[in-house]
Amino acid sequence: MRILLLFTIFISVILQGQSEREVDYIRKHAWMAVDEMHLYKIPASITLAQGILETGGGQSRLAEQANNHFGIKCKNEWTGPSITHDDDAVGECFRKYNSVKESYRDHSKFLAERPYYRKLFDLPLTDYKAWAHGLKKAGYATNPRYAHILISKIEGHKLNEFDVIEREQVYDKLVHLYGPVDRAMVDPDYKEVKIAASEPKTATKSVPQETKTMEVPKREISPRARVMRHPIGREYIVVNQGETLSQIARAYDISVEKLMDYNELNRPEELRANQFLFFAKKKNSGSKKFYKVEKGDNLYLIAQKNGIKMNQLLRRNRIDDTYKPEVGETMYLRGRKPRK
Repeated sequence: MRILLLFTIFISVILQGQSEREVDYIRKHAWMAVDEMHLYKIPASITLAQGILETGGGQSRLAEQANNHFGIKCKNEWTGPSITHDDDAVGECFRKYNSVKESYRDHSKFLAERPYYRKLFDLPLTDYKAWAHGLKKAGYATNPRYAHILISKIEGHKLNEFDVIEREQVYDKLVHLYGPVDRAMVDPDYKEVKIAASEPKTATKSVPQETKTMEVPKREISPRARVMRHPIGREYIVVNQGETLSQIARAYDISVEKLMDYNELNRPEELRANQFLFFAKKKNSGSKKFYKVEKGDNLYLIAQKNGIKMNQLLRRNRIDDTYKPEVGETMYLRGRKPRK
């Protein structure tokens, strides 16, 4: 019994690590997948799921040494650099790219320009299951369970939610699905660059150049592009770092008082970065029955994430507003927690 318990814990740890690697991969590459979707009409969910599967969450030899995220072999027409790798046979030729972006673009072109994938482009972008089975049928992979594995990745990480958004909404969607994330990791237009600033030189010795870091301004996102629809049917945004309630009110032509009422804020200063902010009243119950408490959660943030009124969250869990939920604890969003 003890051996079985230890084995179960061991497997659980492995699966948790795998899931974290995959989420990290999604955070790094979701913007590119959505960008390619709008250019080539390939579902972002399919691209991300293939990238996760083919690279083992970004850790495969092909990904690390050749920036090849989709296991694309050289084929006769390839004239670029290559790398040998054991796959269906020993020492097969695989394409090597200068960047991950090149790999994502070549993947899009690979599907779009080959006649045996042509029928896929008659499918809706939102039909990820048909795309997955179509890829397998067209011969993209030899694994008989390839389509089912892709679908499992998509549904496990809710990747299909990236199939219905614009590029500008990727950051907010990532925060919504997986929690806070460094914007510089997500948005290619938001990054740090280093410039050299020369110090005055004396006649007797030269002073080494000093490196200064400056931030490239991120691309402006229109207010409407930030708005997402919550599963409860209410529109909301994710609050940016340093953003105030009055700024949001002006941007969306709504009063501060209404925002406070809808989001159960006692003072404007209570607004927090990365929290959900609704533009209509929340509901008495969530869209699902349970919510598992995550690191950094408190009762208010749980209520906001799930679009449920605070008094209903308290009532359903038989607690008061002084209660401090623990990480991993199950909170009731529908029905009521049984009495002990």
